Amino acid sequence: MTRIRLENVTKVYGSVVAVDRATLEIEDGEFFTIIGPSGCGKTTTLRMIAGFEVPEEGRIFFDDRDVTFLKPYLRNTAMVFQNYALWPHMTVYDNIAYGLRLRKVPEEEIKRRVRRVLELVDLVGLENRYPLQLSGGQQQRVALARALVVEPSVLLLDEPLSNLDAKLRLEMREELRSLQRRLGITTVYVTHDQLEALSMSDRIAVMNRGRILQVGTPEDLYMRPRNLFVAGFLGRSNLVKVRVKGRRNSYLEVYSPTMQESLLAVGEVEAGSAIAVIRPESFEEAREAAGENILEARVEYSMFLGDKRELRVRVGEERLVVYLPPDSRVEAGDRIRLRVKPERIMVLPATGDIEEI
Repeated sequence: MTRIRLENVTKVYGSVVAVDRATLEIEDGEFFTIIGPSGCGKTTTLRMIAGFEVPEEGRIFFDDRDVTFLKPYLRNTAMVFQNYALWPHMTVYDNIAYGLRLRKVPEEEIKRRVRRVLELVDLVGLENRYPLQLSGGQQQRVALARALVVEPSVLLLDEPLSNLDAKLRLEMREELRSLQRRLGITTVYVTHDQLEALSMSDRIAVMNRGRILQVGTPEDLYMRPRNLFVAGFLGRSNLVKVRVKGRRNSYLEVYSPTMQESLLAVGEVEAGSAIAVIRPESFEEAREAAGENILEARVEYSMFLGDKRELRVRVGEERLVVYLPPDSRVEAGDRIRLRVKPERIMVLPATGDIEEI
C-alpha cells in the first residue's frame, strides 16, 4: 500500500491552467475519488499521478519518495481507462497477461497470477474469448484484471463505468468497491457521477476550474459543503437567496425576500446577503398551520419515482424541488404545508457565480 501526496501541483496546456496548485494527501489503502464537471482537471490530476503527464510546478510523492519526474512504468501503478483499451486481437487471457510478459515474468508465474485475478473478477471460463465476444461489463472486468495482475501499489481508475448501462453500473460499483476493500489497494477514482462518488468513496475531492474546492468524507461534503459550488454540484439542492437577520439561540435567523418567509438555519454567516441550501429530502409535510420553518406551497407537478415522490412547488416567487415519501397523496394544483428542520438548512456566504453550478 502507498500514501500519495500532491504539493501545489500545477499543469498548464498553452494558456489553459488545467490543474491549479492542487494539494492532496491520499492515505494507504484509501478509496479516494476526484469528482467535478467536464474539463475541471480531474483526469489530468490522475494522469500526473500515473506519470503520463508532468506538472509545471509542484511535487508528487508516493510515501516519502518523490515521483514527480519518474517514468510511469517505475511507479508500480496500474490504470483502468474509460474505453478499457483492450487488444481486440488478443484473448482475455493474453490481454490480462500482457503486462506480466512485458515485465519478463516466467510463464508458470503468469498462469498462476492470471488464474487468480480471473477468479477475483469472476471471469473463469472466458479466458479464450476475444473482447468483441464479451459484454460491456465483462470487458470492464478484463481491464480491471489486467490492472490487478501486475500487483500495483496504486490503482487508478478513469471513469471506468461510464460506458455501462444503469443497472450494470450499480452492480459493478458494488463489486469494485468490495474488491478494493478485500485487496486494500490505494485507489484513486475519477468520475463525474455523484452517486458513484458518494457510494464508493472513503473520501472525495471536488474540483472545478482546475482547483480543489473541498476534500472530505461523502457525509461531510453532502451535509456540510463549504461553498456554493460544492453544495450545488454534489446532489440536488435548492439555493435560496436570503438576508441574515441575526442569531436565535444556536441558529441563524434569515429572511427570504423571494419566499417572503423567515427561517431558522445553521451556518457561520453573521450578517448581510447569503444563500440558504436546502436538500429536496429535507422537507416533510407539516400538520400544524404555524411554527418555525413552515412554508405554504402550491404544487406545480408531482412525479412518482418508486422510492420517493418528487414535487416541484412554488413558495412565493421561489420554485423548490421537494422529495416526499412515495405514498404521499399530493397532486399538481394542491396546496400543502411543508416543514424543514433548521439543522437541515445550511447558510453559506453569497460568493461565487451561482449560475455556473
